Amino acid sequence: MPKGIPNLYIEPDCEHNRQFAKGCAAPSPGEITKGCVFQGSQAVLLPISDAAHLVHGTSGCLQNSWSMLEAGMPGGPLSKFGFSMGLTEMDIILGGQKKLFEAINYIVEHYRPPCIFVYATCITILTAEDLDTVCRKAESLWSIPIIPLHNSGLTGSGNMGNRQAGEALFEKVIGTCDSDPRKLTPFDINLIGDHHFSKEGHEIEAMLSKIGIRVISRIAGECTFSELRSAHQAKLNMLVCSRSMVTLARKMRDSFGIPYFEGSFCGSREIRFSLRQLSFHFQDEGLDKQLHRYMRREEERLNKEILRRYKSLKGKKVVLFTDGIESWIYISLLYELGIKIAAIGTNQNAQEDLSRIKERIHEDTLLVVQSDETRILKLYRERKADLMIVSGRNAFVPLKERIPFMNIDEEQHGGYAGYDGVRRFAQGLMDTLEQPIWKIIRRRSPWEVESYGQG
Repeated sequence: MPKGIPNLYIEPDCEHNRQFAKGCAAPSPGEITKGCVFQGSQAVLLPISDAAHLVHGTSGCLQNSWSMLEAGMPGGPLSKFGFSMGLTEMDIILGGQKKLFEAINYIVEHYRPPCIFVYATCITILTAEDLDTVCRKAESLWSIPIIPLHNSGLTGSGNMGNRQAGEALFEKVIGTCDSDPRKLTPFDINLIGDHHFSKEGHEIEAMLSKIGIRVISRIAGECTFSELRSAHQAKLNMLVCSRSMVTLARKMRDSFGIPYFEGSFCGSREIRFSLRQLSFHFQDEGLDKQLHRYMRREEERLNKEILRRYKSLKGKKVVLFTDGIESWIYISLLYELGIKIAAIGTNQNAQEDLSRIKERIHEDTLLVVQSDETRILKLYRERKADLMIVSGRNAFVPLKERIPFMNIDEEQHGGYAGYDGVRRFAQGLMDTLEQPIWKIIRRRSPWEVESYGQG
């Protein structure tokens, strides 16, 4: 770990650190098969729409994050731009610090961003490039924040990258502007996500604005650099299914006195819990009445639609083969739609995620903590499920077996937050189950049967 970077594997506010064996589990060599630290950091910082993001590595490292840029929301002038040093073999041998300084100068001269994030990569960590010195020199020359991130992919998982990005925001960005009481309201909050939070953050903000709560900044969601600088003026932080950012929330609580809580907006039950938490923190009678009127009205509308439009989903059986927060945030939503969860297979879930799954599932749902492809397919057939819900690379499992599936990866769908998210989720399930393709692909080939279509 580079000098000056704190040990983020030991987070006092993580639930598992209250037990005998403290510390988050560090990955072993060869264990990382999903997002790396570099990717995790970019997931949090790329949505800053007017900042420039310069990858100090080969062009392949920038390609790694290209899908995040494409999935991002249209915003500032640099929201669709990614910059790379495009290091060659000669740069790696001779050193790329001079080239890095020139690249920073070029970006400032041509794009005039309010801030530049400079990302180290596996190669530049191994060749011991001194990013701090180059960034300090450029910062003194141009008088804008040039922030180095020592987040090479080989140092951990995507969650650790989220934490390192949060650390950089806390140290270099949040709280760097003066408070202006004239621009504040009694109910200002920050939303803190961690991965593909842009669309979801906007939907949650729109919902909260209807009951008089203002969102100052969406950390890890689409926002501007100036919004992040003023995040310390909020009266409450809400972690939206983002335990990896708990270190940032804890530090903002300790430094700025901003309390925080964790909640979700997937399903009316989760929405109800989160809104009541907001009401509890503000202790305002007017807000409380407005909030309950809003929930009652929206839940009545939603329940009528579930009975009328989505009644065909009632009694269907699903198997979840997901990881991380996606293993638990949709459980309540599925039950609200009348869907039975036959089994849940996880692979790389933290202890907190497993606790949240157990709090929500019914007795007849089987939880397999270390599940693999063979086990989950066996459960799907034994329990006669109608659909498999997957995310990420797990999507290939039902695809290969030609069974109905729905991929809930937020990168593709932008999440299902809010009451409208429930409707989109239900419609997605119905569209998947009613697809005629599932019957067609199960037919046997003409040369396997006497008459095509009768297999």
